[in-house]
Amino acid sequence: MYCKFELHSNITRLKEIYTLIMISESKSKAKSTKYFRCNSCIMRHFRLKIGYLLFMFFWLFGFINLFSQTSRRTHYASESIVWQKTVGTVLGEPLWKTRDAYDAGHFLMIPLHHAFITADSVAIYEFAKFFKNMGRSELPEGQLNQVQIIYLSSQYITLKKRYGYQLNTSDIFLIKRILKFINIKWFLDVAFQWDQLPFFGLKNRLEFALENVLVKDETSYNRAVTDYELFFFAIASDISFITKNSSLLEVNDVEILKNINLYLIRILNSRGIFTEYGGWVFQKGYWRDHSSYKYSGHLVLKENLSIFKVENISEDSSHAHRWPLWISSYYHADSNNENLLDKIYNAFSTQFVTKIGVKNQNGVLMNNFVDGHNGLYRYKYTTTGSGISLGYGPYNLSGTLGIAWYCFLDGTEEFYKLYENSYPLNNEILKLYVGPNTTRVRNKLFKSPEFFTNGFAELIAQQASEISSANKLNNQ
Repeated sequence: MYCKFELHSNITRLKEIYTLIMISESKSKAKSTKYFRCNSCIMRHFRLKIGYLLFMFFWLFGFINLFSQTSRRTHYASESIVWQKTVGTVLGEPLWKTRDAYDAGHFLMIPLHHAFITADSVAIYEFAKFFKNMGRSELPEGQLNQVQIIYLSSQYITLKKRYGYQLNTSDIFLIKRILKFINIKWFLDVAFQWDQLPFFGLKNRLEFALENVLVKDETSYNRAVTDYELFFFAIASDISFITKNSSLLEVNDVEILKNINLYLIRILNSRGIFTEYGGWVFQKGYWRDHSSYKYSGHLVLKENLSIFKVENISEDSSHAHRWPLWISSYYHADSNNENLLDKIYNAFSTQFVTKIGVKNQNGVLMNNFVDGHNGLYRYKYTTTGSGISLGYGPYNLSGTLGIAWYCFLDGTEEFYKLYENSYPLNNEILKLYVGPNTTRVRNKLFKSPEFFTNGFAELIAQQASEISSANKLNNQ
């Protein structure tokens, strides 16, 4: 996409060319009084005329491009009052702190991508200020909080490179800081493991997970690859893409990133399943013993339910919404495995269209699990409400659509157009979206049900719909 910044810089360069031509001509005139009849002088005048013609051609080309851009898009998201009261407001806050980091990594991803896709210079500038401040601030507590907000920042720099923006000193500093984070987490930092002492270094934890042999009394999820680790792979992939053909990496950094990618491909090959209907499911059955999944066999939410597991249950559709951008990050960093990653992307697109997304007469919903199962999720979980709201009943994970990254999949245009047009939400859909809600303390702009009624979710729905209508893996 030809952005306004690039047009501005091109026009500036044309002005510089014109100035040089004028200086050259004045010198030529001064000389020509003395050497008017010499051949070199005639050639000099000829070159100047050609210079004039070239200048006029490029000036006209730039003007036509500028006109086509303004005629194609006359309104930018950042110009709306809703954007300024929501995205614009939260970008002025220190969202990298512990309370907000997890949510910020989700809620701001679509607005971030939309800013670059539409060349919204004001929005890009506001994100730039945010990441400049974040780059020199302390990371939040909690590993998952850290990777959520770091992935948002690595995506920001990835988008800058993809859309041809110059990386500045703040970006370079952030890249180097993320590289340090990758090194420490991969080799040194404590890596959590259920039911035993933690490992030192994520690499050692993944080696244990990939042994893939459950011992007696070991839970089904004991060797599961977690969303924290998949975020880590996506961040490392982004850094590989950003630093490709640059001098930012030392030899050791290159080898570490290659090694991390090898583990990623091993995991995708061993844990991903291509289904008979053309879909793709990750770690089928691995979470059946986890407290979030123990009651997934029940289809009605009520008091005093007994444990009812689904042996081959897939992951829930809420956590799985990150896959579209994770796959994109993996794909753009690894030219050696493009065919595999492209196949996964297309299959997961099919998975969403056929098993996850549900069209309703009042709007759109999601089944609770990636394989299309719609049983209970997180029954009596610590962060769900009390009383009648004992967990997530059928379709109760649909509220994730407010921030979900499924719009980056192929074939989602119709679904997201229906979602965009469902606002304002009717009471039935709103109730399903909010579900039992969460007891976590949140930023006021991230709280439900207000998020779905104050224009923030509707803004993201509009942006997601626009993204879905133009999105393909190799365009991300």
